[in-house]
Amino acid sequence: MGILAMALAGCGSQPTIDASQWMVNHPGTHTVDLKIEGIYSSAQQSNTFDGFTDGQLVVTIPVGYHVNMDFINKGPIPESIGIYKNHHLAFPGAGQSYRQVVTFPTAGLLPGQSQSYSFTASQVGTYTLADMLNGDPNNTPTSGVWDIVKVVPSGNPSMSS
Repeated sequence: MGILAMALAGCGSQPTIDASQWMVNHPGTHTVDLKIEGIYSSAQQSNTFDGFTDGQLVVTIPVGYHVNMDFINKGPIPESIGIYKNHHLAFPGAGQSYRQVVTFPTAGLLPGQSQSYSFTASQVGTYTLADMLNGDPNNTPTSGVWDIVKVVPSGNPSMSS
């Protein structure tokens, strides 16, 4: 088991990311454990995923990797999470379905709740990791609570800002 221990400099007022806090790579089994915290940042005056908003966090996963994503809502309001492409989950099991979240406003997790999701990153591409609960009808995530997931042809899982 290898821990990705990269400290990458953040942009602007974004925090520096220590990927070892949020990601554990298991290269022998092509599995990555991903921890996502929804939390309010008074400095950014916004809810965030792992301290980042508005696409400032990039999670890179090699195609074929199995992902165990643990989402913890440490924020003050209900939140949802999913990895989306064109109003649909990018991969089966990659969060709460877009339809479920926009149809049932109670679909999100209450403050203090957590949920685990498991999926395989089966298609190379760029996707949106987002909280769609209370987003607008134009597919805009809630208050900028979205980041980027890139599934790449090869390499190692990583996080950068």
